[in-house]
Amino acid sequence: MEAISASDHSKQRLILAAIKLFAEQGIDGVSLRMINREAGAKNNSALHYHFGSKLGLVEAVVEYIQAWFEEAREKALAAVEAAGEEVAVRDILEAFITPYLQLVENETWGYHAVRFLARMETEGGADIRSILNRFAARTMSRFKKLLLKALPQIPRRLLMQRWNYCVSSIMRGIADYRSLSNSYIGDMSCSLKKLGDLYLDYNAAGLAAPVGQGSGG
Repeated sequence: MEAISASDHSKQRLILAAIKLFAEQGIDGVSLRMINREAGAKNNSALHYHFGSKLGLVEAVVEYIQAWFEEAREKALAAVEAAGEEVAVRDILEAFITPYLQLVENETWGYHAVRFLARMETEGGADIRSILNRFAARTMSRFKKLLLKALPQIPRRLLMQRWNYCVSSIMRGIADYRSLSNSYIGDMSCSLKKLGDLYLDYNAAGLAAPVGQGSGG
């Protein structure tokens, strides 16, 4: 394994510190000085040196997380794509969901990463949304093609609306995993495997649901 340079190690520490703090307090609630301190950086200019600005840091954070997702998901996603016309909705969803479950189990930074992404879904401004969408664009394009092949009977716009809901609900639901014991309807805690199965069943049924009056638009 190639050794990581001191500069790259410093950069990674800053990224991991930012993931943790952004997940806990939001981007607006975190200063660059706080991130430097969390990362143990002795030089307060380290963050500016590596990223230039807070927005540059956010971009590096998103790129770091997305690179992990793409590596973790590639084998399963490629296998679904190789299924041709026989592609199953549940297999598509499993390729999407499984890396989230794996990442949540990563105690070092994974749980914070999922919470960061979920938080940015609702709190991120136009600049942040643009960064998120840009880095996810290639993978989302692959999922869209698979869904259109698996569910040709669902109008395209309606299918994409359903998929958008699936992505958001999965991301936020898994990010909330550790709070399920204190949900508004009581203790809903379960294993990550059970949670993944619940999301597979629920979203597979929703994506393939019959088109009723008033659907889409």
